[in-house]
Amino acid sequence: MQENLKRLEEAIIKSESYEVYKKRAYLEPYFDTVYEAFHDNSFEDIPSLLKLSQLENKLTDRILKASQNRMPPSNKEKKEYVLEKILFYMRNQAEELYHCNLEIDSLRTRSKDFCLLFLEIAKGLEVPATMIDMGSLFHFPYSHYIVLCYLEEFYIADPTYQEFFLLGYNFKNRYYPHPTYLRTCEIGGRMLEGKESTAYQMIHDGYLKVNSKDFLNYCDVASSFGGIEPLRDSQKYLEKFMHEIERSSEKSDRILLSKMHNL
Repeated sequence: MQENLKRLEEAIIKSESYEVYKKRAYLEPYFDTVYEAFHDNSFEDIPSLLKLSQLENKLTDRILKASQNRMPPSNKEKKEYVLEKILFYMRNQAEELYHCNLEIDSLRTRSKDFCLLFLEIAKGLEVPATMIDMGSLFHFPYSHYIVLCYLEEFYIADPTYQEFFLLGYNFKNRYYPHPTYLRTCEIGGRMLEGKESTAYQMIHDGYLKVNSKDFLNYCDVASSFGGIEPLRDSQKYLEKFMHEIERSSEKSDRILLSKMHNL
């Protein structure tokens, strides 16, 4: 095991100057060898597990980059224009408040902070919106918040979706068992297996229409990550979101969203 970890560490050092896609392809076999070795000894080697975690945490490259935050071109006939303005102002405020660089930072643990900023701006613009914990909804091992909003139709906004795309967490055969926790390839690696255009849209635009193939891809992969059988039906996912709002949101949000969609 120690020899495998040593070779992996040397490979990581060697790949430091590689661009992220080349680095991912180069390091994948080294990680596969280590993961397989852990599988064979039932993960009883705790010091080696800690060393592996340290090596994964070094790989903070993002396998998809965020675009520069810009004010959207004025187009009042486009209903998404209001949503794009909210996201623009939210990102500006977030960078100032949390001293982050949206183009390079992971934004890990910031999803609730960003969503609260979104809701504050949306309220000022009279855009109906509420926050949902995807972690609770899809059984993630941690919380991840998004916004469901309404502008003639439903949209979801995931301001920190890029947090799922750190290289160290997205090797396909990654696993790390614990009595109450299973850590596997994250959403980023799963999205890149045939759903890359959806991932690009969410990271670059920050939102998806609920009535779209991209929303379906987004939810199916979230289900897979949480160990749930995908529903493969946009309307069923929207109903799932509504049930979560009914269970956990403020009464005013529940009434508002119910009226909007006659649910």
